[in-house]
Amino acid sequence: MSEAEFNADEVCARFSQLYWHDSKLLDLHLVKHAEKKRYDLRLDLDLIVSFSEGRIERSNKSALFRECRIVRMDLDLLGVLICGGDIGSAVCYSDAVELERKNKDKARQFDFPQSYNPLEKCLGFLIEMINPGGEIIVFARDFELV
Repeated sequence: MSEAEFNADEVCARFSQLYWHDSKLLDLHLVKHAEKKRYDLRLDLDLIVSFSEGRIERSNKSALFRECRIVRMDLDLLGVLICGGDIGSAVCYSDAVELERKNKDKARQFDFPQSYNPLEKCLGFLIEMINPGGEIIVFARDFELV
């Protein structure tokens, strides 16, 4: 297994270990780093951090997606508000190219310089809100919880 595959598996494992279901999306921020030709996406969350004796412990955390290539949001903001920002599920795909093929393939219609942030070096993150809230799809190189 190559170092890149190991890192992808590690990032996906960190992402998947979080209690996404019934955590809440509070805010989202797209952060531009023009000098580096990149964007980061920060999702502010009311994240479930543990369960004990029938009690749910929550903490305000931020999910930071670094070096985003593609961010797709199909959010019904009224649905998000009515459902309290609840997240239904979240999945990390180590093969971002395959996830992109399954979804709208708009990025491949253009001849972008691939040296900046090739899709093949990204991971795919799918966050589904409680219906009818919609979903967020992020293609990024890294993820961390801060």
